[in-house]
Amino acid sequence: MKSSSELFPVSLLRADVLGDLTEDVYLVKHNRDPDRSVQIAVSHLGLRSRGGHSGQPLILLHGSFTNRGFWLSDKGEGLARYLLEQGFDVWLMEQRGHGLSPRNHDYVRNTLERYVLSDIPAVNDFVHEQSGQKPVWIGHSLGGVIISSSVAAGRLHAENSRAMVLLGTQVVRRPWYLWLPLTSLVLRMLVKSKAELDGRKLGIGPENEPAGLVNEYLARHSLFGRWQIRSEKLRLLPAWKQGADLPLLAVAAAADKSDPAKACLRFASLYGGAQKDNLLLGKTEGFSRDYGHVDMVVSKEAATEVWPRIQRWLSQLGQQAGA
Repeated sequence: MKSSSELFPVSLLRADVLGDLTEDVYLVKHNRDPDRSVQIAVSHLGLRSRGGHSGQPLILLHGSFTNRGFWLSDKGEGLARYLLEQGFDVWLMEQRGHGLSPRNHDYVRNTLERYVLSDIPAVNDFVHEQSGQKPVWIGHSLGGVIISSSVAAGRLHAENSRAMVLLGTQVVRRPWYLWLPLTSLVLRMLVKSKAELDGRKLGIGPENEPAGLVNEYLARHSLFGRWQIRSEKLRLLPAWKQGADLPLLAVAAAADKSDPAKACLRFASLYGGAQKDNLLLGKTEGFSRDYGHVDMVVSKEAATEVWPRIQRWLSQLGQQAGA
């Protein structure tokens, strides 16, 4: 079968139609990870009534314990559909072992670092190749951490991408219990023995997360932990402070207990890029409610209050590019 890309093997997994919505799902086998079984599902959305894809490409990346359903429900509704209707070219990336991305052979040892070094650059290259334009990355929670880590590590930059939107994203706040002596070590040993955490049993999402990713998080937030790319001995916070000339929109939710607004806004303030904008979702800023970690994206109120604000920021990017 002929590859859908000139860069690496890409196969069309399926093509679906839901009313006026179309979805072509590709499996990107980039062969950039030591585990050559890695394949990343990338879904390309379209509208039959419109045809073609000429708008700014957007790559949406979900957070932990979830999948592309965070952006697009089974009924074809969500932020992804809204942005598509606003004229953007929408792509949904699913992390290894999530949604339509198959589990790789070395699934248990998957880490954010491996995503940053191989998966993100490959998907960015693929969407850039297919659209002919530099993509904008949009990430929620862990998805945002992966994106910001890719920027700090020099994998996403002004030469290959357009901008980033980080929703509920931060790395500066450490859970207090991980500062206690030996706590992080004990938890890591426990997670390693389980191999993975089940989001359904934990009541936090429909997907599992591998031990490698969870233990990487625990180590990063321990008393002496660092936000870093260990294999390259690269500390990411200094690189984040230097900036990458990518415009940033940081969206923080006033009632977010997972990634508090204060920490998200502080993390954004440390970014050294020339253009950075903040959006605090709370009553003090004129919103109808104080939003939380999930309903900042997935709720009826978000559809009318939050989504249009993100769309306007993205549209202003296009106006700046055309100026």
